[in-house]
Amino acid sequence: MSAPVVRSLDGEQLADLIMRLLLDSRLRERLAAGGAAAVAADAGELECLETIDLDELDAAARRFRSTIWRLGAGGSLASAFPRSVSALAAAGIGDAELLDGFLGSPRFSRFRLIPYSGAGVSVEEAFAAFLLDLTEERVADAAILRETVGHELMIALFAALACEQPLSFVIESEGIVETGRGHAALRRYAPASLVSWGEATPGAGQASVPYAYFATPAGVTRGVISERVATAFAAEPTAESDAARRALSRRGLW
Repeated sequence: MSAPVVRSLDGEQLADLIMRLLLDSRLRERLAAGGAAAVAADAGELECLETIDLDELDAAARRFRSTIWRLGAGGSLASAFPRSVSALAAAGIGDAELLDGFLGSPRFSRFRLIPYSGAGVSVEEAFAAFLLDLTEERVADAAILRETVGHELMIALFAALACEQPLSFVIESEGIVETGRGHAALRRYAPASLVSWGEATPGAGQASVPYAYFATPAGVTRGVISERVATAFAAEPTAESDAARRALSRRGLW
């Protein structure tokens, strides 16, 4: 009787196995302790796992973690979300825990590291979603931190919108509109959040302050705006919204 033919992994299955090995430290520990047979789901995985050099796998996993942490705007995720990461550190959640949690979360799977592997969000948007989940779970007074994460995400997204066309990723954040010169978005933040970012705020008494982001070929412009200018973002055009858009257009922002 001839031996059964081993069906080798196809490209998608092999990529999935590699990602699991890079992301899951416990899987690597089981592989080191029990060998390929202890972790292989089938004969195809066994065939691949038996060829792996454990030292090279550990080194590759460390390089992979470092690569992900360095992917953010400005050189790293920490530099893309400086205030958010600092606030979480003050709550006892350091960089290593953030990276471990992110890599093991469903949010990470929305990001596509390998080109041509399908549409995915940017690493910043995936990381921001993870930070918001973590904030809800671990931070007692989270209002300012939630707005800080959203603000730093918008800065990263608008930096990409200003210089990367067409985009290599999809944007799931709502409220970003196309203008004649690029893109714009309106957000409303609590005055306390703006103060924590060192941003100028209007007079006291406002529950929320309109804040706009604009991406044009000239770069990114952002800041607190008046309620009159905020009408430019009205879903239904009015005389006031048309006037606000014309004013922004004269400034090269719409």
